[in-house]
Amino acid sequence: MADQKLSELTAATSAAPADTIYVVQGGTSKNITVANLFADVDTDVKFGDTISIDDSETLTGAGAVSVAKTVTILSNPGANGTLTIAAGSTGQIKIIVMTSNTATNTLTLDDSDLGHDTVTFNEKGDTATLIYIGSKWWVIGGTAAVTN
Repeated sequence: MADQKLSELTAATSAAPADTIYVVQGGTSKNITVANLFADVDTDVKFGDTISIDDSETLTGAGAVSVAKTVTILSNPGANGTLTIAAGSTGQIKIIVMTSNTATNTLTLDDSDLGHDTVTFNEKGDTATLIYIGSKWWVIGGTAAVTN
């Protein structure tokens, strides 16, 4: 590479966060990672084609809903029970979906970190999309029953 001009290098078609980019700053040659380059830049986000969320968990009964996973799938709970959820990060989104419930059991999200009294999941297709704001989880959409 020492014998090539920058313009002679093979063009990259994508960049990963850890990739290094050459920059000239104040007349001095430097490098910066893609992650650091965009870390403090306010940009509009544009999506094309489809959006996919790969981080999910599946619960088959009462217990703690993970805030480390974006999506929680409730699948055929074995009994009625209570779901809890810990504090999140401001602006964090959480999606909960009941994909099956052949025994017609009810799971109720009831926690001090919830801005509502309860969110009830008792039918296949019940959903809740929550956002964490002001130290509470708030339901911003879905079909699950919400009580205040």
